[in-house]
Amino acid sequence: MAGKTTRGSVLVARIATTSFALATLFWAWQAAPTLWSQPSMAQMARKIVGGERYRRDFLAEFAEATARSLRRDRCAPVARRTLAVTRLRLAEEAIAAGDETGITRTQSDLDVALLDALDCAPTDPLLWLARFWLQNNTRGLQQDNFKALRLSYRFGPNEGWLALRRSRFALAVYPALPDDLKQQAIDEFVQLVKSDFITDAADIVAGPGRPISELLLSRLEGIDIVKLKFLARLLDGRDFEARVPGVEVTRPRPW
Repeated sequence: MAGKTTRGSVLVARIATTSFALATLFWAWQAAPTLWSQPSMAQMARKIVGGERYRRDFLAEFAEATARSLRRDRCAPVARRTLAVTRLRLAEEAIAAGDETGITRTQSDLDVALLDALDCAPTDPLLWLARFWLQNNTRGLQQDNFKALRLSYRFGPNEGWLALRRSRFALAVYPALPDDLKQQAIDEFVQLVKSDFITDAADIVAGPGRPISELLLSRLEGIDIVKLKFLARLLDGRDFEARVPGVEVTRPRPW
């Protein structure tokens, strides 16, 4: 039974992959003469984490150009981080496309990029979360993988943009988490509601957090009732019967 639960958790984790969407890479290509300055690369990294989708062949060319520009005798943490995030997106797209050859290649490239980036920036919580994601996809959900998730929580405990991604992924594999990470995952979800990420919280409850929705919602007791009422309305709109503490949802009677 435990084996089935673990396999099920891994499957859910693959489906509910933390979204690390890419953004304005065309801008970076056009800005090649100044791309490798630290300010430009920092801006590039933010855009990569933030947003838009581009063709895989373009992303692959950008990643290869980035990799060729790096020197082994220099750390260049911002450039290596940007490369790792680009490799991550390529790996995600290969999985989404069901490209078996591409999955193997992109995950191998991502593994190298993450290790290089973490050597230069060992306190980057996004990189550790990406490491956790990769380990689960390549070798299954194992106890050794949780070190990466712990470090992501440790180095990025209060970063809302990261918490949105980490919460989805951690709650998708919640039954398999050790007790300390279960507590951190619950606490992070509660903090999302407190910090007004209520629409995202509703998506999490109705999505990857659905199997433990009663537990998640029960931990919201004592939060501002206005926020809880808004959360209840959002969940009701998703056809999700939720018991939000202190909120009585009134459903219209059928004719």
